[in-house]
Amino acid sequence: MGSTTAFDRRIQAGPANVPLAVRDGDDSWAELAERAAGWEADRVLLVTDGAAPAEYLTRVRSVAAATAPCTALDLRSAPAPGRPPADPRAPAGRTVVVAVGGEQACAVAADLRLPTTLAAAVGPALALRRPPPDARALPARTAPALVWVRSDLLADRPAPETRAGLIGVIRHVLAVCPARYEALAGALDPEARYSASTVAAFLAVCADARAALVCFDPYETGPALALAYGRRLAAPVRSAAGHPLPPGDAEALGLLLAARIAVRLGLLDAAGAWAHRELVARNGSATGLPGGTDTEVLADAVAAALADAVAAALADGSGLLLLAGLGRPYCAGGRLLTPVGAPLLRAAAESLGPVAVPHCRRPVRALVTG
Repeated sequence: MGSTTAFDRRIQAGPANVPLAVRDGDDSWAELAERAAGWEADRVLLVTDGAAPAEYLTRVRSVAAATAPCTALDLRSAPAPGRPPADPRAPAGRTVVVAVGGEQACAVAADLRLPTTLAAAVGPALALRRPPPDARALPARTAPALVWVRSDLLADRPAPETRAGLIGVIRHVLAVCPARYEALAGALDPEARYSASTVAAFLAVCADARAALVCFDPYETGPALALAYGRRLAAPVRSAAGHPLPPGDAEALGLLLAARIAVRLGLLDAAGAWAHRELVARNGSATGLPGGTDTEVLADAVAAALADAVAAALADGSGLLLLAGLGRPYCAGGRLLTPVGAPLLRAAAESLGPVAVPHCRRPVRALVTG
């Protein structure tokens, strides 16, 4: 998927601008230190969640401490901050918040996000933090001032973690940029062994897909809902399994379940459903429910999840974003969220058992170009 190991992107999300810097190699620490020198911080708060390698976290803390006094907050033992310090008695001055780690850390309102997992790098690290409902203007830190990613670090992470993060890349390709389908299918390795340049290419695909959607939909309540395709179904899959699933498998099965639902509604053809299964299988992720899973429990869990409002997205309705084709979210009545009845949900959930998606022999190119 290309050979670039370092690149820069600027993702325009409404009035906010999110700079993304992807780097490779220890020489990049000098650049990060140079950028840190311009923070003009009176203090630095380092927010972590346990997902960063110890050596990497030590280097980041060293860079931060060279600019201002640095304290750490571990989200595993403390609540996530809004814009600390929240205590009005705290001394005046500028606090720079640096988030280092996985999805939990990269979801905070940080000035600098350094994702250390692929899932964080293609998801929350690049997303805006939604302002309070009564906010009249875009708060300064709904968007990070910089997202800094080391592609070589991500390439060296454990295979299960990388495989889980790639579900996010697959989601982007299926729902937003199907022209990258062939390249992604050819690059995926079920053993999750990737070079830094391949990881950088994955990051570029997701950054470009996000940039195409959030320019006029910064909080992902309209067309950019496609960036979360299948995610609403992951939690019900996870709870129905009855035991912990390998990382990313619930998200993978959420994609497959969304495809099954769309097929049963007559929106997506067999080729589109096969394309979902093909990418998931090439990634080495689950393509069916584990043995012993109660599909009736799964169907009930899905139905219950859909009864809830679309949290923090559209407060006036519920439903699923479904595809009418690769890269073509289904829209009816001006809505991208399709209500789905319990009988259909149950039938689609049951099909995730031993019954496989019928194999489609149409070439991949036909899936992409129609």
